[in-house]
Amino acid sequence: MRTLVDKIGNSGIVLSPMAGFSDSPYRKLCRQMGSAMSISEFVSTEHLFRSNPKAIQLFRYEESERPVIFQIFGNNPEIILRGVSRVLHLNPDGIDLNMGCSVRTVAGSGSGAGLLRCPDKVQTIIRRLIAETGLPISAKIRLGWNHESLNYMEMSAMLEAEGVWAIAVHGRTKEMAYTGRADWERIGEIARARKIPVFGNGDVTSFAEAQEKIATYGVAGVYVGRGAIGNPWLFAGIDRAALSFADRLPMILRHLDDMRIFYGDEPAAILMRKHLTQYLRDTPQWAQMKHRLYNFRSAAALADYLRSRVQTELVTERVA
Repeated sequence: MRTLVDKIGNSGIVLSPMAGFSDSPYRKLCRQMGSAMSISEFVSTEHLFRSNPKAIQLFRYEESERPVIFQIFGNNPEIILRGVSRVLHLNPDGIDLNMGCSVRTVAGSGSGAGLLRCPDKVQTIIRRLIAETGLPISAKIRLGWNHESLNYMEMSAMLEAEGVWAIAVHGRTKEMAYTGRADWERIGEIARARKIPVFGNGDVTSFAEAQEKIATYGVAGVYVGRGAIGNPWLFAGIDRAALSFADRLPMILRHLDDMRIFYGDEPAAILMRKHLTQYLRDTPQWAQMKHRLYNFRSAAALADYLRSRVQTELVTERVA
């Protein structure tokens, strides 16, 4: 398992898997900026078991993203193993079991954070994944289902004993979802007790905050989720707030071009809308531009428009 530890980047800061955002083009961009590894969006093993093409497509990646971890979720050990077997030919560097998703449709069915209530089942799943895939296996957990059932120490001890190479811990319970504040003291408690890498997750929005968490709580690294959307600069320690629209444009165009190559011209323009909102909503130009940006159905035309806006502003500044 040390081979995967040796492959991850030095920053210790990782783009957290997020449905709809941590696809291959954005993971690639964040890896280039310093994200320590690439973790896919989480994928249903039920869908993999049924060879659902859309599910398998979520595991597309480029070699430059490596190390690449496929994140999965499910609640039936047999279905999980048979589903994973359908994608081993894609040659991931590891498999991550999601035990942290709090969404009702996932956790309520016993998957994601629902597995926190079933340690014996988790033990079976992890043991079989390690034995039958031959890959490094990791898991993402929460502190517990609720504050009356905080089982993070028992769960992390069992995962370590079964041979996972790393654990990521979201410092909230399932019941909290994304409310309140992440409990980094408890994340630190896990990190001090375990000999394997422990990654913390929750409420980190900058490079400096991530470094502070690593230094203070002894974690191997930090997963950054919502704070990294539209902000690949975070992984290089660059403050997005200090960047003008013109400063941000080269990165946006790189992202858009990768989206065009990966998805095609029209899908890229449509999918890029949610990213543009995050990239630009704090700029003075956003209020004037957003309605126009949401109407483009060609990535090439969208790129031309963004370049023209910057050029117009630069000319205006010179005249002024």
